[in-house]
Amino acid sequence: MVSTLPAAALASAGYQRGPALMSPQPPDVKTLPEATALALDKARKLAEQHPDDFGEPWVDPETGQVVLGTVSGTGNRLAADQGKDVLRRPVTRSKAVLEKIKDGAIGQPAADLPDAAAIRMTRIDAEHNRVIVTVNRATDAMLEALTARYGADAFAVEVDPAFNPSKSSRYDDGPHNWGGGAEMTIHRAPSGDVFGCSSGIPVWLPGEKSGMLTAGHCVPTGGYIFNGADTNYMGWVSKNDRENWTDGRGSTLLPGQSVFRGDLALIEIPNATSGYYIYRGSVANPYTAIIGQLAPRRAGLGDEYCNSGFKTGELCGWKVYNYGINVSYSGGETVRNVVAGYKSGKCTGHGDSGGPTYFVMSNGRVQVKGVHTGGSNLDGSGDCREFFTDVWDALDAFPGIFPRVLP
Repeated sequence: MVSTLPAAALASAGYQRGPALMSPQPPDVKTLPEATALALDKARKLAEQHPDDFGEPWVDPETGQVVLGTVSGTGNRLAADQGKDVLRRPVTRSKAVLEKIKDGAIGQPAADLPDAAAIRMTRIDAEHNRVIVTVNRATDAMLEALTARYGADAFAVEVDPAFNPSKSSRYDDGPHNWGGGAEMTIHRAPSGDVFGCSSGIPVWLPGEKSGMLTAGHCVPTGGYIFNGADTNYMGWVSKNDRENWTDGRGSTLLPGQSVFRGDLALIEIPNATSGYYIYRGSVANPYTAIIGQLAPRRAGLGDEYCNSGFKTGELCGWKVYNYGINVSYSGGETVRNVVAGYKSGKCTGHGDSGGPTYFVMSNGRVQVKGVHTGGSNLDGSGDCREFFTDVWDALDAFPGIFPRVLP
């Protein structure tokens, strides 16, 4: 039975019954010795002739030997005739079953699956006796439907946003609403004044609703948010309970709270979703990364991180040098209880406010750390300071939210 809990709850509870999720890896193709290649070809032909008795054969990368999975007594007998060059191994799914999954999870046979257009490639993972489904974005509904159809251990999901030929830019993001510095056009209430900021961290809201964290000073009186092109509606921020900033003053306390939580706003996305990705890269050539983790703790001294915003793009090389600080901005407003980072080189710029701070993990996914509020030497270079609201303060500020992650 597939759980209907949102990804946030599953991740928080350490729930592991869903399909395996993986990041794309650069190909590492090695030429097989001719004898091995011939033995593999022979095993493949045998499996094709008897698809109900064998799994898909493969070459063990450590031993260099051909492995032929068997699912029946007939398979065991036929495999024994292949000689010492082929190892036998019992498997659960036959080649016939794997091919059925491979063919059924893509194209027209998969048209009834939620978000089927995002499924771009399927292939057999012979070593693990499963199918890998490559998607350019993953949704809970898609994963649950695939799991209900095939079983969680019958396939793995490779999430590769680069497979999307119509991938949005920072400027025209939507309707899946990725974080990481997509440009947002904000119509502040009640004046209707237009303001530009960056999207931050995609989150779950209570009730399995989608949301997005950004900076409170972007929406200090609430308002309506569109993409940078002002063509796709994202959502709205309600005054006071979904933002903690007052123009001319700075950070304010949220209702019922006694601790300042930096500079935050929570966008509710009523008619679309927020994705599991953030934008990385330059302004001119952005790409996306999967949000793989919530920072396991609050930011500490010496932590390294990056930030991303629509004005400057991605900047890495920051190191935390203080936290829990209050900063008085040039306009007289004070941001309270934020983390401070330092680096030399290119600094953040006006318009980067609301973008995320994050750590890039070894697998290419990102660990979200916070939401950018401001810095020093904006739009310049040299000695740079950067200030962000810790993501753990965001969780305390808005109880029940959780970053959208694909662990």
